[in-house]
Parts: sequence; C-alpha cells; structure tokens
Amino acid sequence: MSTKHPAEPARLLFVVPSLSVGGAERHLARVLPQLDPARFTARVVCIKERGPFFDAVKDAGIGVDSLDRSDKRLGGAVGDLVRLMRRHRPDMVITRGFNAEMLGALAARIARVPMTVVWKHNCGDVKRRHRERVLGPVITRMSDAFLGVAFGQVPYLVNELGIPGAKIRVIHNGVDPAEYSPDGRRTARTEPVAAELGIAPGDDVVGILAVLRTEKDHATFLRAGRLVVDAHPSAKLLVVGDGPLRPQLEQLAAELGLGDRVVFAGMRSDVDVMLRLIDVAVLSSYTIECFPFAILEAMTAGLPAVCTSIGGLPEMVEDGETGHLVPPRDPRGLADAIVRVLSDPERRRAMGDAGRRRLEAHFTLERSVAETQRVLTDLLGPRRSRR
Repeated sequence: MSTKHPAEPARLLFVVPSLSVGGAERHLARVLPQLDPARFTARVVCIKERGPFFDAVKDAGIGVDSLDRSDKRLGGAVGDLVRLMRRHRPDMVITRGFNAEMLGALAARIARVPMTVVWKHNCGDVKRRHRERVLGPVITRMSDAFLGVAFGQVPYLVNELGIPGAKIRVIHNGVDPAEYSPDGRRTARTEPVAAELGIAPGDDVVGILAVLRTEKDHATFLRAGRLVVDAHPSAKLLVVGDGPLRPQLEQLAAELGLGDRVVFAGMRSDVDVMLRLIDVAVLSSYTIECFPFAILEAMTAGLPAVCTSIGGLPEMVEDGETGHLVPPRDPRGLADAIVRVLSDPERRRAMGDAGRRRLEAHFTLERSVAETQRVLTDLLGPRRSRR
C-alpha cells in the first residue's frame, strides 16, 4: 500500500512515441507546463526518437526521457517502461499513439500502476493495420479510460474501435488568445516575409497550414484553388508545412497551371507571421482530423475558416457565422465557399471577428487546462489509494 500523503500532487506519466511535429505533441507541450503543481506532477517518456518538442517540454521544467527505441527493438521498451514506472511510481499512466498504448498499458499492468488512460487525437485512420485490429481490444481492456478531444470523435471511438462509451471523456483543445493578435495584419513586420514568398499587397491569400500527408488532402485544396483563381484572379494559395507528399503536390500544382498563384512555404517557425499574411484559412482533410490547432490559431488571429465537415470541425466552425463547412473531397464545394468569403471583405472581417469571440468563449488554453485537471482529478479519485 502507498504511504503517499493524499495532499501530495498526483504523479502523471505520459508515454508517447515521440515529441515530433504534430497536433498531439503540440497539445502536450502546451498543457503540461500549465498544470497546477500543487495538484499534479508530470513526466513524459518517448519510446522512439525525441522530436522537436522534446527540448520545449524539458525547458518548461517537465521531466522527460527518451528510450530511443527503433521499430525493430520496440519489444524491449516494455522492460524499460516497467523500470521507469517502478522508479517514479505514477498514479496514472497516459498513453498516446498505438505503440505507446500497447507497450505503456502492458508495462503499467506489470508495474501495478493504479490507472491507465489513453488520449486519442484522431477520429479515423488512413489505413488500419492488422495488428491494430487484433490488439485494439486488448488495449481497451487494459485501459481504465479514454480521453478524446471532440464530441464528433466519439462515434469513431465507439463504433469503429469498440471502446465503451462509459470509458470516454472529451476535453477540447485550446490555445492562448494572446499568442496571435487579430490586429495589425500585413504590417511592416510581415512585408519582408511577404516579399520573400512573392505575395503582393493586392493578393487575397488563401492559406492552409498542415503537414503534407495523405489525410490532409492538399490535392483537393489545389484543385479547389484552381477554381478559386479562375473566379477571383487576385487569389493566391499559400501552403505552409512540409511532408512526404510535397513532390507530388508541386507536380499537381504545375499540371493545374497554378504557376506563381501558389506558394509552397515549407515548414515555418513564424506561424504568427503566416497568419498575418492569410485572408482565409482552409483545411481540406478527409479523415483523422479531430480538433486541429491550425484552425484554433486561425480563429485566434481573427480569420474566417473554410473547412471540411469532419471530426470536431463542426464544433469549432459555425457554418455561415465564423466560416463555412463543406463535404470532404469536393473541390467545387470548397472553391465556392472560399470565393464567397473572398468576394465580400466586410463579411470576411465579420466572420473573423466572430471566430475570435467564439474561441475566447469556448476554446482557450486556460479552459482546456482547467477541464483537463477536472477530468484527471475525477478519474484519479477512486484509484489514488491503489498500489
């Protein structure tokens, strides 16, 4: 039995594949430093490589370890995790990502951790592998609770993954409104970057901020962009992000004859500047997307959003008020919605302002952290005394 005093903070151990670039990793890097140290202490362990967010988490004062396991050596991670859990004696292990879910849950069972929780950030799969179909039910049985980031994610968790609804809690992602100001867009600060990217003062910039992967469906964005440029010649497409599909997407842009009307900006650290250059934010994903930070940040910057109606996006974007929702894989529908926004500057500003107000009311980082602490406290209540 634990001798831990009930007034001591609960110990949380987060087990993740890595702290690479992505929404789930960004979520962790934002939320953990904000947890009340009187109530929680957190530690992160990466099973594979460290990733770009590793140092950011460490610099925030969060304990972080990396097992540096390759795919061929993942099995040995169980022993590493068990030793780490026995050393730090967490009250709760929280996993994210299939390998971390399986290995973390198994290690937590061996180390007799009181509670194991899975935090899910996706609402679909590009392709579910056989091992995930076979081992998914095992993870569900070994896990006490599942955290989601959108209510639109719940049907996927219940109907496709077979997770009991009673085990699921939803906590929306959030961002700090102070990070991105809606004022002063296209100021002197952005002029050098605009010149670097070939964006002229009269361009109406349609921007997408997303890693160049299959599920983001940049191909639909580019095909819609061709239609947008035809109807609105001052439009310019700004693609922010990098990934394995970049060569194919650049080739598609050339085949569509977009020429200098599209800019592939690559990976950028100056997201605030990118948002100041954009007039309408777009997300064209057809699966996986749950509660993307790209749209939360666009709302914070006072931008209208045109998105596919999947996952949690209908919870974020009020169709006709803060932007538009369209079916996935529909270039014409996406283009028509973008043109409607670009063609009415006054309505565009009103939508952006409404989006900013909606974020301030519902999706701030402060609110997300508070809800995280409430849910974790509720889950830990009956388990804190078990060891």
